[in-house]
Amino acid sequence: MRKASISLFLLGFMLFTATMAMAQYPVIDANQLKTWLTGKKKVVLIDTRTHEEYLQAHIPGAINIPAENMEMNKTKLPKDKSTTIIFYCRGLGCSLSRMAAGSAFEMGYTNLLIYQAGMPDWLVQGNPVQKGDSPGKLKQ
Repeated sequence: MRKASISLFLLGFMLFTATMAMAQYPVIDANQLKTWLTGKKKVVLIDTRTHEEYLQAHIPGAINIPAENMEMNKTKLPKDKSTTIIFYCRGLGCSLSRMAAGSAFEMGYTNLLIYQAGMPDWLVQGNPVQKGDSPGKLKQ
């Protein structure tokens, strides 16, 4: 009985720790995103919206992996699990980027950031967008 109680406690603690780690990804703003995208360090930007939304307009440099398809598209993710990955979606009320970051965390990725304001903020600020299937590149 005592072993079962200890095992249950440890399982609960591990689940709590994983949940807290998933809930607390650092949030960045548009200026920080631009700095990351034009910097020298490797960074992967993931648009977690639908493919149709991505085709209409996305942040230059973003690849499209809809949040619910992270596991299916893990070959698009970097082999180096310490690479910085930034997720964005439809803005402040959208949970797709956090959901995708949670999937990446479960796959072992350790350097995950969220651009929570997402596409609406990017557009309101007048930043450039890319259309179609090409990720494009943010010009400096």
